[in-house]
Amino acid sequence: MIALLRFQAAILLRSHRWIFPLIAYGLLIAVGAAGSTSLAETLDWSGAMLVPVVAFLTRAMLTAEPDAARACVGAAAGPARAQLASLLVPLGGGALLGAAAVVFGVLTAEPASGLASPAGSLADKVTDAAHHPGIVVAGLLIALICLLVGSAVGALCNPPMLRHPGAAMLTTLAAVVLALAVDVSPAAAAISGTKAQAASPLAATWPGAASLVGACCLLAAAWAVSVLAATRRRRIRRQAAASDLLLERTNTARA
Repeated sequence: MIALLRFQAAILLRSHRWIFPLIAYGLLIAVGAAGSTSLAETLDWSGAMLVPVVAFLTRAMLTAEPDAARACVGAAAGPARAQLASLLVPLGGGALLGAAAVVFGVLTAEPASGLASPAGSLADKVTDAAHHPGIVVAGLLIALICLLVGSAVGALCNPPMLRHPGAAMLTTLAAVVLALAVDVSPAAAAISGTKAQAASPLAATWPGAASLVGACCLLAAAWAVSVLAATRRRRIRRQAAASDLLLERTNTARA
């Protein structure tokens, strides 16, 4: 499985399809950090933006290989393992982006205590964040929830579930909007839950446990459906190839 993950990661990197999600995430984080916001608000924003970025990064991975190459990988490693590796790689990439965004937020956001000036040294901001670890950990949990939701959206709205490029793109975009706007979504519930919490800038705004559990269940269901669809598609292709071969041999024998 490790070799398969390395292979899929190399395909994604060499396809250069990761560049657009990376640039988009950088721009979104820069927009969020442009205002003088608190550390908690900065981490909430960077976590929320993981939903569209990871969804489209997952799409980039699922469409990076031609069908023939994907069939060869599925024949060598099994379609289920190949599909699972294609989902794990963008999830790991999104985790790296989320970790980098948290570091960026700590270094650029207004200190939680308000004792240091926003234009103060980086050491002061790091020290201030270290004195309020709950805010950083809560931001990491929000990023984790949004990461899982974004991966689930990418798995459900792209091949092998939806193979038409236009339909997959529009469905992914619509699902991202719903994931961030509808309170039923674990990502939206986590973000709105932090906004409803309290009142002190020194208080950590923790997402609800239901949001984390819901995000894990959504990811597990989406990945299971995607893997089963890839396995079923491989089985149908194998049966079609066997039928064509049998028909060809029958025609040859008659001739």
